[in-house]
Amino acid sequence: MYQGSFSSPVQHSLKIVTSFTILRDFVQKITSGASNVKILSIVPAESDPHVYQPTPLDGKTLTEADIIFINGLDFEKGIERMLKSTDTKATISVATKYVKARDDLKDPHTWHNVKNAMLYVKEITKTLSEADPNNAQLYKKNSDLLLKELQELETWIHHKLSKIPPTQRIVVTTHDAFWYFGQAYNIKFMSPIGISTEAEASAQDVAALINFIREHKIKAVFVENLANPRLIEQIARETNNPLQGTLYADSLSIPDGPAPDYISMMEHNVQTICKALQQ
Repeated sequence: MYQGSFSSPVQHSLKIVTSFTILRDFVQKITSGASNVKILSIVPAESDPHVYQPTPLDGKTLTEADIIFINGLDFEKGIERMLKSTDTKATISVATKYVKARDDLKDPHTWHNVKNAMLYVKEITKTLSEADPNNAQLYKKNSDLLLKELQELETWIHHKLSKIPPTQRIVVTTHDAFWYFGQAYNIKFMSPIGISTEAEASAQDVAALINFIREHKIKAVFVENLANPRLIEQIARETNNPLQGTLYADSLSIPDGPAPDYISMMEHNVQTICKALQQ
């Protein structure tokens, strides 16, 4: 539905490409009602932007675009490499432009803090309005509504987590994708794999994590929707912990899944985490 080439008998005056599904969701909401806009996303739902290798068709799509939205912070490396090799004249907008990233290492998963997502929306709206001033008022109206919904989401998350003592807020996931979530909402996330799903865990790190889970009697152990589940399943078995569900880290779900848009994704993750921590 969202992939492919812009080549079509129908002429669209604003051709927009997003690197992955969360940016696609924001752009779709902000441009809702604008008949001159066509949006294509490179990495589809339930696919991993960390390891995605763009195709020649993706290169054509990037070349034909008027605006390209990427996350930045080395998240979509394959797409950034292709951008350097194409002759696209598109405006390239980096959604994390005004986000304060962690300073100990380059971690692209900034959208897991809702306040950062609000900065994404503002940057996307600014880029769209400059490229298409005739629709700037519409984009602002849609953006204001989305920002209001995101502020309500932020309030809801704090309310949900307020019922759980801070000392109980320890969660184990497949890879280190939730640091910004943890910083924003006072949850300690632990994982055997680093920032990228391409990374590999050392036997020493896995053993240390298993010992920590046993010692602190941690129950909140989750698989992620994209990462290989084998290692986290092994950790769950060795600590006698059933997996507590699936968290969405780097991609939205398919439309009839539990996380078809950003707000649904955050609600799903929070509800899934709270259910496990309240046991």
